[in-house]
Amino acid sequence: MRKFDLGFGAREAAWLVLLAGYAAVLWQNYPGHMSVDSVIELHEGRFHMRENWGPAIFPWILGVFDRVWRGTGLYLAASTLLLFGGWASMPQLRGRGSWWLVPVLAGAIALPDIMLYQGIVWHDILYANASVAGFLCLAFAGRDWNRARRPWLRLAAAVVLLSVAGLVRQNGIVVVPVAALTVGWIAWGDGWRRAFLWGLGWLLAAMATTAVLSVTALPQGPGFEKANAQGFRALATYDLMGALARDPNIPLTRIEQEAPAVAAVLRAESPNFYSPQRIDFLQDSPALIRYTIRISTTALVADWKHLILTRPGLYLSIRAQVFRWVFATPVIDVCLPAYLGVDGSPKLMKELGLKRVWGDREQRLYNYVTWFYDTPAVSHVFYAAISLAVIAFLLLRRDPADKAVIGLQLAGLAFAGTFLLVSLACDYRYLYFVDIAALSGLAYVAADPRLRRTA
Repeated sequence: MRKFDLGFGAREAAWLVLLAGYAAVLWQNYPGHMSVDSVIELHEGRFHMRENWGPAIFPWILGVFDRVWRGTGLYLAASTLLLFGGWASMPQLRGRGSWWLVPVLAGAIALPDIMLYQGIVWHDILYANASVAGFLCLAFAGRDWNRARRPWLRLAAAVVLLSVAGLVRQNGIVVVPVAALTVGWIAWGDGWRRAFLWGLGWLLAAMATTAVLSVTALPQGPGFEKANAQGFRALATYDLMGALARDPNIPLTRIEQEAPAVAAVLRAESPNFYSPQRIDFLQDSPALIRYTIRISTTALVADWKHLILTRPGLYLSIRAQVFRWVFATPVIDVCLPAYLGVDGSPKLMKELGLKRVWGDREQRLYNYVTWFYDTPAVSHVFYAAISLAVIAFLLLRRDPADKAVIGLQLAGLAFAGTFLLVSLACDYRYLYFVDIAALSGLAYVAADPRLRRTA
């Protein structure tokens, strides 16, 4: 009797899990949860105008999808597909699929990081998805590096994806130099000079792509300089308030020269309204709101720099406390671990044709997500530990593709490290990339957990 091979194994089972998971994410979240920021960014994208000082490329991307299919539904499907498609490629990348991959993917999809967060229209999510996809392109390039033809298309795809990622978040550019170093490492077998040139060439291509995308995405309204100034202004104010909360007598030379009343208000109000949790608490002080807008950015930044240079211990102590909140989220409930529904400015929502959304579907998903609070499933520290374990395992094996996955883990950790200097709030979404990089690394190892190298 002739035997029929249906060809169903671990790889196909993993794909089936991913297909079901992708459908579940869209079913639970389509066309996407939208916060105040999301509504503003969709409005910017649809009407091609600048209304805040966040990254310009994310509204532009929303606008591109919005012109094809009104709203955020098409964007949501495409963004989620970046991650799920990357995970689906892992058996192909390794040339095999282990049965370990099936429960790892099923468990990952069940987590709030996937089941909820992939359905939120935030640039943090696109940043993570594009970064994972970009490094997986480098992994395929590494696997095929010694073939007769160089993997130009995969290198080019990585340039585009990681350039987009670098623009989606203000500090997201850290993935680009890490990727360039990864390319150099992949090419190391060609000799250090050629490896250096490959890494440098990839970096220059990414810089050129970033420049083109920046010009393309920037609409009328506040330009990069104003956005950059607003960011430094907020960071300088926050750090000075933190220093004054600990030592009300630190010098504010430039602020006192320009506006003595502002300096007096900062000294009086900072101990009462500063919190390492987030900058938002300063809005509870009418005096701080009224007076801090009167001081120039130049004076604020000058006294901020003076604090860093003359009281580095105090400055680093303040930043360490802020970083503890965003990285370790010691009280998860105050760090906005979930967002569901649609809400925003009534004016903008009317112009976009949106209505406030909160129904039974959102309530059920919210109840589901809260079961994970105060567990490792909602802990950046836990996911960072997974990344370190993945790095250790892959350093022992060191297959060509492994180098790019190590690069992905290092990019996630480096991205987290930037928040030591720039964090303004402990919102869980800010370090979402750390979680997704770790889950992607774990899935990659699960696809082929053999320690010995492939041929």
